[in-house]
Amino acid sequence: MKQLLPFTVGYETYALELVEVQEVVENQKIYPFPGSPTVVTGAISFHGRIVPVIDLALLLDLPSGTLGQRLIVLVNQRGPVALGVDQVQAIINIEISPANQVQNYTERSYINDIINWRGKMVGLFDLEQLQIKLESLCAQVGG
Repeated sequence: MKQLLPFTVGYETYALELVEVQEVVENQKIYPFPGSPTVVTGAISFHGRIVPVIDLALLLDLPSGTLGQRLIVLVNQRGPVALGVDQVQAIINIEISPANQVQNYTERSYINDIINWRGKMVGLFDLEQLQIKLESLCAQVGG
């Protein structure tokens, strides 16, 4: 049984394992982060630390929503990172099995599984692959 935190970006639903989430924060002031890739829209002050904010809609090539309204701060070995999302839903407990897995694979390397939850297709994030993608984008701008 896994605990997942589902959220929406644009019209799509994704989820993170709850153990990967430090906190969900709302209405944070996002400060500019000069020299960063466009998906890094700024930084927030989070419990005395400067945390970069990733516009997940931009990263996923979706229409950008109201960034800063809801941020998911991730537990990360390299330090916390916040993902800007449109909406966060209630935590769900689910057993991931072939019965609820969707066999169509995604083109996005940072989505490691797609499940059918209450009639919605939910992409499960692979944070390791997401980190690799972000590091690649940062390397392109020299940071």
